[in-house]
Amino acid sequence: MSAVTQHPFHVTRTGSGDPPFVLVHGFGASGDFWRRWIPALSRLGEVHALDLKGFGRSPTPPNDDYSPLAQARHLAAYLRDLGGTPPILFGHSLGAGVVVAATLQLLDEGGAHLPSSLVLVSGAVYPQRLPPFLRMAQLPVLGDLFLLAPPPRFALRLGIRGIVHRSSPVTGEMVEVYRGPLESFRRRRAILRAARQVAVADADSVSSRLGELPIPTLLVWGEDDPVVPPELGRRLERDIPGASLVELPRVGHLPPEEAPEASLAPVLTFLAERTGEVG
Repeated sequence: MSAVTQHPFHVTRTGSGDPPFVLVHGFGASGDFWRRWIPALSRLGEVHALDLKGFGRSPTPPNDDYSPLAQARHLAAYLRDLGGTPPILFGHSLGAGVVVAATLQLLDEGGAHLPSSLVLVSGAVYPQRLPPFLRMAQLPVLGDLFLLAPPPRFALRLGIRGIVHRSSPVTGEMVEVYRGPLESFRRRRAILRAARQVAVADADSVSSRLGELPIPTLLVWGEDDPVVPPELGRRLERDIPGASLVELPRVGHLPPEEAPEASLAPVLTFLAERTGEVG
């Protein structure tokens, strides 16, 4: 496993061969979000697990643009530089919106560097009411408290508990995966700025063009997702030509964390149809 810090992302590469899999996490997470899927994916091709700018181990320049559309521009540049076999692009939650926006940008440039397929997990693509942690972060005074110290473990555990299915365990490992990067003041500052740059208008500019996507797309959703309700997954299935939706019972907003094997199974089937292999 090797770590790469080109572009404004930190990228961990695992495995080898084609097609490459580019994994984009959601808000507040990092490339480690995909850790339970990566071993199987790395047997099929080279995995690129990105930490978006400001998150995980990526750079945290002050007063920068951390908005989803800015992240999408950087992702499009990363895919252009990747070259070679078209990648299969994965996105979770807000990262799914970044993935779709980057794909549309590449389409506007002529489509030479388009991914061959998309896998969108609990995808936040449409304008919707922001989850509580983002609404709190956008408040001028309350949000600034985030800068003072890393969130206590019990508070982070409660936050995770609020977005997973009631039967899903919230392990110490899960808490540390999300809390570890927040030990850094610079990272907390970057994430707070990113939270305040999430705009409904950005989602509208992306979701209004879903019918233009010419790419096979798999949608993976928890039936009990309280953050991005499954009806939005069904809407995505209607709006993206050729998309297919898999809904997972007793799963909330974090399918790879809550049900790693059950959530990965339809992905491997989808990939087998694209690559002719199953890990």
